Amino acid sequence: MLFESLRASLKGKLAPAYVMSGTDLFLINKSIELILTAASVDKMNVIRLEEDATQHEINMHLLNISMFGNSTAVLIRGINETRVFLKPIKDLKEAQKVDCDPMSEALVIRMIMQNKEFNQETAAKLARMCENNFSSVSNEMQKLLAYGSLDNIEGIVTKTEKYQTYELSNALIKKDAVKSERILDTLNASGVDDYAVFGGLVSFARRLFYCKASPLSDAELSKVLGCNPYAVTATRRDSRNVTMALACKIYETALELEYKIKSGKILTSRATVLLAGAML
Repeated sequence: MLFESLRASLKGKLAPAYVMSGTDLFLINKSIELILTAASVDKMNVIRLEEDATQHEINMHLLNISMFGNSTAVLIRGINETRVFLKPIKDLKEAQKVDCDPMSEALVIRMIMQNKEFNQETAAKLARMCENNFSSVSNEMQKLLAYGSLDNIEGIVTKTEKYQTYELSNALIKKDAVKSERILDTLNASGVDDYAVFGGLVSFARRLFYCKASPLSDAELSKVLGCNPYAVTATRRDSRNVTMALACKIYETALELEYKIKSGKILTSRATVLLAGAML
């Protein structure tokens, strides 16, 4: 179940346990809040156990009558998942899984715009800069509001590494050498792994090739490529002057350099420079 479906599902029969997994801490915490509220569990009746707690231990806590009265819940926060138990169970097969990876861009934009300071354009830009991770979005919203102005969103918001690599790709394909060099210097200065930058450029080269070769819509192609629909839309928009032959050459260069890195024939940092040069 996606997080977006959790609130509606809690209006019906509750599962005996819920398992939240994903990278958006905001969604995990919000899931816990929604589940405990739906089960009428007061914060005083939440028992927190370590990740290695056995199912027997969990069940024993749930069967004990709370000194505070009302319902009891067991909360276990782990590295890969967070679990909330409302009733004794035999194993986790009885639990409802909740996907707490970042929500769709459209929903994140709507959530941002609940604050009237943000218009559609600013909300969309902020969502993309944070890759739709609402934990990051929330922090950056507070930062922007503290500055008292949304005019300098580019200079205030801390962009994800992936978004900066996406910006680098677009700057390269637009032949903006100055901006490309500035972004690359920023990535290097912040200690971003060399292969993360190179991998981002390879992904862009692949997306560029498919954008030129495929008749699929932006939404359909984004599913094939496993990326945000906006990335396909922006790539098609910004690469209007790129020929199919050049897109092919860039993608071939990317694959060739990737092979050379894996076979130890070239350093990743050198391959990044060469691929950037092929795109300019």
